[in-house]
Amino acid sequence: MYEGVPLDGSDLAQYEGAIQEMVDQYNDFDEPDGTPCNLMDYFDRNASIKEKVTSAVVSVKSVDDVLYGCTTLQLKEFLDAEELKELCDYITGQYSDGWGEGFEQREIPVDGGYLSVHFWQPLDTQFQVQEKSSEPEKKPESKLPKRPKMNLVGKDGNIFAILGRARTLLFQNGQRKEADEMCDRVYKAESYHQALYIISEYVETELSEPHQDHPKPPKREKKGESR
Repeated sequence: MYEGVPLDGSDLAQYEGAIQEMVDQYNDFDEPDGTPCNLMDYFDRNASIKEKVTSAVVSVKSVDDVLYGCTTLQLKEFLDAEELKELCDYITGQYSDGWGEGFEQREIPVDGGYLSVHFWQPLDTQFQVQEKSSEPEKKPESKLPKRPKMNLVGKDGNIFAILGRARTLLFQNGQRKEADEMCDRVYKAESYHQALYIISEYVETELSEPHQDHPKPPKREKKGESR
């Protein structure tokens, strides 16, 4: 029986978009009002941690071409060293027996097969903490392009992988609304090629029409009008 090939974070970096897409779907499943799954809803240990940490949401993040599991925390107050260790132990447990146990059963379609992603590893899990400044980030003076560029040729041709890459680019470009709109339209597409052309309306690909940010359909000719 074929059991597949084990991949590490550097191998999985190319599939970041497809994996994050599945993480988002899994986080949103059976959650009210479309809010992502909050691991703190199931935390029943140290009351001080429960009071300080309002949200813990799982995602993935690529750093230096290596894909990592990521849990984003929203805090009212900073945790001390012992509290942080206890919270990391809890998240490790969620990776192995809770949230992660269910997620690894979700097959992620990619070019050539499927991925089963395990957030928990048999070796000791190491957490790297990155604090986000509360000060608003200064926006660059130059305006971001309305459509980020994305190549189709030579890349994974699976439509979910392409959609995931496009979605990630739009998020990075500050176009979250456009990303959601694109995904909604692609899910309703009737063919692979129709889905590609929809994606190419939002990110600039080899299929995009030049000098147009959102191609408009051709005008209908009036009755009796001839060319």
